[in-house]
Amino acid sequence: MSTDGLVKNLVSFFKTARHLWGRCPSCGDPFRLSDVAISSSPNPPRDWLRKMQRQQADLLARESDLDLRESDLEGREDEVRGDERDIRHRELNLERDAHNRVRQILKSKTELQSMIRAERKAAIKSSRATLLGKLMERIAPCFRTFAYDPRDMRCISDPYDYVLFDGLTIERRVKQIAFIEVKCGRGNLSGVQRSVREAVDKHKVFTEVWTVGDPDIPITQQFSSAQNRFQLPE
Repeated sequence: MSTDGLVKNLVSFFKTARHLWGRCPSCGDPFRLSDVAISSSPNPPRDWLRKMQRQQADLLARESDLDLRESDLEGREDEVRGDERDIRHRELNLERDAHNRVRQILKSKTELQSMIRAERKAAIKSSRATLLGKLMERIAPCFRTFAYDPRDMRCISDPYDYVLFDGLTIERRVKQIAFIEVKCGRGNLSGVQRSVREAVDKHKVFTEVWTVGDPDIPITQQFSSAQNRFQLPE
């Protein structure tokens, strides 16, 4: 009989021999030879115990990874709490400094009066600048540098200062119409004014004629009829 056949016969015998016992060299517990996974292969058998051990090792590795992540999150949470405490501390310091500064200003009448005078001067200066700007807007068409006849201007104030009907006064024929805004200093067009300019640039400008009432009946008669129709009874 060959060696492989002998080994197979021994393995088959030990699997069926329930009356033979062995003792574990590691823990010393007895066990039946028939319950042992016996194999003639040089590699250990792939039984359920080894599979369970691998799964357990995998679970332990994952648990360790989770512990590391949890520890990292706790560290970050501590850092966030520390930053919040630092910000709150700075806010309290700023608030305390502001209160101290206000108390010092209130105690010093000279400094307080100086601040009041400075604010009044700034307000008066701003008011004068506004009034001068509005005055310049109104008299700008009368300047020699103005390229159009001032009599052709119509003031509408909002959203543009003027509407120009070029040629209206002398020629009695309008050659062109322009929206004119007068700016003083570094003034810029507002959003509404820019939208008017865009509408003109895109030729979204037109005229309309509205007819009110019946053209075949005099307007005075129509007005009298409307008054009688809506007159309240005495």
